[in-house]
Amino acid sequence: MTLDEYARCDGVALAALVASRQVTPLELVELAATAAARVQGALNVIAHDLTGQARETARDAVPRGAMFGVPFLLKDLALEMKGTPYEAGCRLLKGNVSTIDTNLMTRFRAAGLMTIGKTTCAEFGAQIATETALNGITRNPWNTGHTPGGSSGGSAAAVAAGVVPVAHANDGIGSIRIPASNCGLFGVKPNRHRTPIGPVMGDAPGSRGVEFVVSRSVRDSAVLLDAVHGADTGAQAWAPPPVRPYAEELERPRTGLRIAVQTRSFSGAAVDPECDAAVQAAAALCAALGHHVEEDAPSIDFAAFRRAIRAESNANSLAGLALAAAAMGRPIDADTLEPFTLAIYEEGRRTTGEDVARALLNHGTVQRQMGAFFERYDILLLPVLARPPAPIGWLGQSPDDYEAFWERFCGDAYSPFAGVFNVTGHPAAALPLHISADGLPIGTMVVSRFGDEGTLFNLAAQLEQAAPWHRRVPAIHVSNAGAKA
Repeated sequence: MTLDEYARCDGVALAALVASRQVTPLELVELAATAAARVQGALNVIAHDLTGQARETARDAVPRGAMFGVPFLLKDLALEMKGTPYEAGCRLLKGNVSTIDTNLMTRFRAAGLMTIGKTTCAEFGAQIATETALNGITRNPWNTGHTPGGSSGGSAAAVAAGVVPVAHANDGIGSIRIPASNCGLFGVKPNRHRTPIGPVMGDAPGSRGVEFVVSRSVRDSAVLLDAVHGADTGAQAWAPPPVRPYAEELERPRTGLRIAVQTRSFSGAAVDPECDAAVQAAAALCAALGHHVEEDAPSIDFAAFRRAIRAESNANSLAGLALAAAAMGRPIDADTLEPFTLAIYEEGRRTTGEDVARALLNHGTVQRQMGAFFERYDILLLPVLARPPAPIGWLGQSPDDYEAFWERFCGDAYSPFAGVFNVTGHPAAALPLHISADGLPIGTMVVSRFGDEGTLFNLAAQLEQAAPWHRRVPAIHVSNAGAKA
């Protein structure tokens, strides 16, 4: 198998080749390692190289799961792999090594995935760009002057550039969907509590975060979610069980979905014309596929929502950073945290118990309002972001930019949409259906009813078939001259 052939395959195709003995797991590890070396200099996607361990796995008995022998990357945040570095993009945790496999890691192994490395991420997942003092700037393979997004920027850039077909990501305020949108990938945030986060954590902070992947194909995400979903021992809650395997949803003929289309933010602000055009084109495609499409949007108090998510996330960041500092025996200061993370920590120290309680009450209100909206609709189409992928550095790091940071992090200036569905828990995905006039990917978000990833996968597969995105290759890709070691 050549590198070009490898990069054209999704994970399901590679697993089939391994199962039929047309290629070996070790050959795929070597191809993935070569692919990573070709783009690392231009993109900076790998934080920790684990190809040595992957070779050992490939030589042993690789589990014959749904992704049998497929090379994989882990985001260096939340999910842990025993005996490997775990630094969360943060100088506070520099040199830390995981002592356990988290439960989703165990399921990824059982699915047959072989981990060749850990990817760069925003510090502690606290930004929607991937530009850190610890690991440097990670760049968008479509245009290296722009961010791939965050906090799963390394995973998304690596998949888009052809290093691996699928990579781990997580999403607490958009960190699967934003990088997927910026890098031209499919990225689904599963329903709240769909994937395991044990054995240590009882629930994600604010019950917002979900662990999963970004992928180039819809079927890779569907097949992998079939392999890893379900509550683990001691889970605090369970997502509603799927009606049928997600992979089967991809082939079901279905029309007549009730689809709402939203192109303004929850405060009524307009988005960039390119983002508006992406949603309108997706809506027209849905109508052509036989679905009922109309303009409508959920009504929430967006100003109250923003105050709530800021208070709740600050408090949870305070707790997480304090635990990390105690574990490492290091102080929390400007030498261990970047300016915005330190500002979040300091604001968390000023956040009261009443602030957090009010925030959680607001989260409940927003969830009820969204649930009522989805009594009328099966799907909501809306932008992932309010503007195309931001230039490197635009999200800022100066303490003077802190309020502007929040306006971009979860406000109308950049990302007003994604975090709402973390709070409500609904399944939500970025679909790479549009390319801007400047050649940058613009994702459209698809949201389904609570617990109903099946309908989301079904519609995503229809759109993927009607408007295939797989032949698009970014400027920096393992198969072209733009990639340099």
